[in-house]
Amino acid sequence: MSTPSSISQFDHFIPVSTSGLVHKIEQSGLSEPHLKVIHLLRQVLAYRFYQRLIALKKQYQPFNPDRELLLDEPLEGDAKSCINELRKLLIAANYSELNQRQIEIALEKTSPYGLEISINFDHFADIALFYRGKSNKSFQVRDWKHLFLKKRTVNLLRYQRLFLLIRYKDSASKPGIHLKLFKDILRPDLEMLFPNSQVRIKTFDKLKIGITGGGGTAGGLFATISKITAAVNPWTIVIAVTGFVMLIWRQISKIFIQKTRYMATLAQNLYFHNLDNNAGAITYLVDLARQEEIKEAILAYALLNSRKIADKNELDNACEQWFMEHFDTQIDFDVSDAVDKLMQLKILDNDQGPLKCKPPSEISQQLSQQWQTFTDYVK
Repeated sequence: MSTPSSISQFDHFIPVSTSGLVHKIEQSGLSEPHLKVIHLLRQVLAYRFYQRLIALKKQYQPFNPDRELLLDEPLEGDAKSCINELRKLLIAANYSELNQRQIEIALEKTSPYGLEISINFDHFADIALFYRGKSNKSFQVRDWKHLFLKKRTVNLLRYQRLFLLIRYKDSASKPGIHLKLFKDILRPDLEMLFPNSQVRIKTFDKLKIGITGGGGTAGGLFATISKITAAVNPWTIVIAVTGFVMLIWRQISKIFIQKTRYMATLAQNLYFHNLDNNAGAITYLVDLARQEEIKEAILAYALLNSRKIADKNELDNACEQWFMEHFDTQIDFDVSDAVDKLMQLKILDNDQGPLKCKPPSEISQQLSQQWQTFTDYVK
């Protein structure tokens, strides 16, 4: 018997597509009137998020670093208000914010790629880091305790999805609110995501360069002095000094070569882990939030109309059990958000005591009227 997978580390994320979830609900024997409600529910929520996308993009336009359109309104927008709306959107998409302590712990770690990076946070007026989903990833690294001859296993925390928001204090030279979306970022690599990161050479590499370079330079210096002392022809002295200068340059260039390798590692990692930026990140997040809220609402509605459920706790357990039965995956269902959404749409009679939905015919009529209002407004 296979062991069911668990995505409890994904917070409240539901790891199936909306169409896949609806397909399973249709197969579970829900009546046709209830399936019609689910179809209308998807339409109404999707259009609400479309309206939210338009409003948020308009609010973000004055702060978009990639803006190429003329502003509809003066540039004097409210940055704090825009950032607060982005926070609400991230929460709706089931992202969680990293607090200051978590960020500090991450910055103390050394990357398994061998990078040591410094960040000057005084340059930023606003910083926000959100993640969705956590897992562990194992690495084999050489252990200094065994003179780097043996490897040991290191388990590192990995964020499946990561969102970064930064706003510079110097808005004249670096204007706007910068938004970045990444995937599969290790906790020690959070520093790599910041644009003003500076790569530092590790202590071990400094020692290695110092020992090999120092030894070579000392040997070259001794040989040069010997040649100059024994030289009779002036050209012999010139050649000896030139050789020593070239030796010094070779040792110095090793430092730049090592740093270039680090920068190449940094660029390569960010290239393959970047998902979207700025206005594109907003569109991406709105789509995620739309799917999450639709999935939560339709799953809660389906279970409320296929089982006897007394309260939120029973609904929470029922949704998680149903998902385990149909997808062999354990989730952490956000029952409060689902019930609140059904209350806002006037599908539930109340959210206290026994949870009971209104008749499907009444709900369908009500949702159809909302949809008709949307289409009439578009005209």
